[in-house]
Amino acid sequence: MKILTGKQVDNKREAVRLAFQAAGVDDISADILDMFTSLANIDTVSGEADKIIGAAVKNRYGSKVTWRADRWFVPIPKLSYSSKDMPQLVIEVIVYVIAVVTIKTQQDSRHMTLAGSVGKPQILTIPMVFLHALVEKDQGRFSIVARDVGNTTWEVPGAKPVRLPNDFVSELNEMLKYQSVVSWLREFGTQGKSVAPLVTGSLLGLAFQDSTQPVPVSREVVTTDNLVSALESMAYRPTEAKEMVKRVAPRLRADMTLEEAIRITLQMGKGGD
Repeated sequence: MKILTGKQVDNKREAVRLAFQAAGVDDISADILDMFTSLANIDTVSGEADKIIGAAVKNRYGSKVTWRADRWFVPIPKLSYSSKDMPQLVIEVIVYVIAVVTIKTQQDSRHMTLAGSVGKPQILTIPMVFLHALVEKDQGRFSIVARDVGNTTWEVPGAKPVRLPNDFVSELNEMLKYQSVVSWLREFGTQGKSVAPLVTGSLLGLAFQDSTQPVPVSREVVTTDNLVSALESMAYRPTEAKEMVKRVAPRLRADMTLEEAIRITLQMGKGGD
């Protein structure tokens, strides 16, 4: 737990900024943070946070002072991609507490700010075949083996049972109605942009595996239509895919393979960033 002198934050926005600094992440959107709010288990970590704050106050000012704290709990998701056994996106959710503590001694009143993680991290593991099913709105192909008020567990062939919070899956399904997987990952900031090529490459492989393409993507000559179709298979919306192809068109060659064209298109990114 990092201890800072004085009152470092006044509101939730500033608390989120300080939590990002403590976690070493940046640019995570408010929508993404909202996805993980229900995972924060505030009632559980609140007591632990109070113990940490109390111990910090006692160590610095002694046991005879009184104190009160304004606290903000910020769930921070950290992404990684694992290709062991089965490709999967791993999201580690860590709750950070930002507390502005007012300490009253016999002589005066002063402030300090605490920032750090509380509770145990929660790990969400999403096999690429499951994410692909969400994109294709084919989640029902997986059998449900357990369900409670907060979570559902699916049987995914070749993987351990996939247990995910109902709120998270519901919000992810809603987000994928309006944006691609790449766009969703970019909302995680730098870490999302880092794993996006791996995730989209895996989704592309699954899409072509399920299709009846007679020619491997590594040898098929690119056309406007098959490049648009390939991008749509990676969960880009049709209008979004067509716009990306329009931007990359000057760089395409008549003898270019579809695989090479896809790579160049993704490198250019949305808006050329």
